[in-house]
Amino acid sequence: MCSVEIVPTEGGCARRLATRRQQAVLACIVACLAAVLVSPVVLTARPPGPLVVSIEFDDGLADQFSVRSILAEHGMHATFFVNSGQLDHPRHLTVAQLRALASDGHEIGGHTIDHERLPELRANEQRRQICDDRRALLALGFAVSDFAYPWGAHDSVSIELVRSCGYDSGRRAGGLAFASCSFCPRTESIPPRDPMATRAPGSLRRSQGVPEIQELIRSAQQDGGWIQLIFHHVCDTCGEYSISGQDFSTLVGWLAEERDAGRVVVLTVRQVIRGENPL
Repeated sequence: MCSVEIVPTEGGCARRLATRRQQAVLACIVACLAAVLVSPVVLTARPPGPLVVSIEFDDGLADQFSVRSILAEHGMHATFFVNSGQLDHPRHLTVAQLRALASDGHEIGGHTIDHERLPELRANEQRRQICDDRRALLALGFAVSDFAYPWGAHDSVSIELVRSCGYDSGRRAGGLAFASCSFCPRTESIPPRDPMATRAPGSLRRSQGVPEIQELIRSAQQDGGWIQLIFHHVCDTCGEYSISGQDFSTLVGWLAEERDAGRVVVLTVRQVIRGENPL
């Protein structure tokens, strides 16, 4: 049994010293508290891994074909979300162009047959738009595994249909910090919090310009994770949701520098969702 030592104090009173066992327990408690207090600081200070960036194009628009040579020049691959019912139509990609993009290593994804806003449709029409679109793209020879909701609009029905129709992921158009949501997180997690509703900054607009997109990426680099850049038209003067060919080339060239410096990894959506990250 451990002894307890009694010692006299200046005022004539006595105080009791802790036993060795009590001292050991106290030391253990102090050490544990120190570890709890210090560990968040250590974890916060750990630098995140390279930011994963996906370059994405929605709606299968004809002018998107112009980025083929720009991406090839820098050894990058993008994901093209297309509407099967609009292929070969005026101002849209042809099946031959889509096959050329796929042969380069770009991912082809689903985006409904007719670019319908899904929550406004009955469940059976949502199913047709989502499932038949995927079947049509598969029949054309494309390995279709990822989906993007038109306008980012989705509900519980469309989410479940995307899953049941065989997709690995569905992308919304929002949920991350940018112009419309300054208090949202800056990046999506890898793997995503919800693969059927992955988050993105929203569709990029001409008014935001290359410097603002670069700042978006620099800010996201502080957290690591995944960010999806959503483009539509690639042209000089064709509406709000567009980027000029020159600006796109400038942006991709800058991304290549960030990649070569080890700060960015550029992957398709399929590579991210299936864990094909080379890091």
